[in-house]
Amino acid sequence: MLAGPAASVACQDGIAHHRLAGATVQERAREVLAAGPRALLLGTSVQAVVERALTVQARAGTPPIPTLAVLDAMLFVERRFGPDLAELADRVACPDPETALRLEQAGAPPSRLIVTGNPTLEEIGLTASSPPPELSPDRPTDILFVSSPVEAMRRRGTEFAIDERQTLDDVLAALDALRSLSPAGYRVRVRWHPIQRPVTLPATPPGIVIESDDEPDRLRSCAEARVVVGLSSTLLGEARLLPRAAVAYLPGPYWDRERVFAPSYGVRLARSPDDVRTMLADALSRPPDPAPLAGHLGATAHIADLFE
Repeated sequence: MLAGPAASVACQDGIAHHRLAGATVQERAREVLAAGPRALLLGTSVQAVVERALTVQARAGTPPIPTLAVLDAMLFVERRFGPDLAELADRVACPDPETALRLEQAGAPPSRLIVTGNPTLEEIGLTASSPPPELSPDRPTDILFVSSPVEAMRRRGTEFAIDERQTLDDVLAALDALRSLSPAGYRVRVRWHPIQRPVTLPATPPGIVIESDDEPDRLRSCAEARVVVGLSSTLLGEARLLPRAAVAYLPGPYWDRERVFAPSYGVRLARSPDDVRTMLADALSRPPDPAPLAGHLGATAHIADLFE
């Protein structure tokens, strides 16, 4: 049972689902509860989504309906369960120990936090691995830039040092300085976040071609790239499971406070234009590190056992 962007993505991917029709999250929550569930498996979000309303309503039912929330990543994790974690599910499946620790430090009872690994990363690591494209003196090196809606978040009051457009400009400048590593130049594909609309792409220096990435399959898109670079997108972590080198460019004091990836994921964190240039040079000069699968093996079965 899905609503909003999740329902749209499910339609695009051909996933059978029931689209919730309620105009408000409260109406959608009542629609779910009217189906008579014995338990609820929930996603999480920093937005006021139906899952958060469901957690509260399920707890107040007679009898209460048990809830299991599955976290995809640690980003903004303290904000996904309402003020003072009032909307925390009965059990929370955490993708890594660092995420569980952050929730515990925010006041969540440790008994409700279970480190399971991430089932999506487990599936990618087990089924979608492929070698990176070889560097060729006759073919531009493919770079995938994964955009995030930073400017939209800025308008809602989040204090970022630079937006997604400035981030892309810094990446292009770094590649321009690394011409010696790719004599045939670079092909930069910009993959937009699902809630973003493509905008006019910037002009590029000679030898760098830029285009929007329209590949429906995000993993196939990553597999075409030698390096995947972006901001805080979870796709960077997914790319590491293929495996591909991944660089998250997160400058400014906000990202000093807000951690995005646990060290075990192997996503390199760039804090400055110099960092971007250094990390891209390293990623272009050698094969990617092995896929960090160990922490996610068994995640799907673990979550299924918790749900039972």
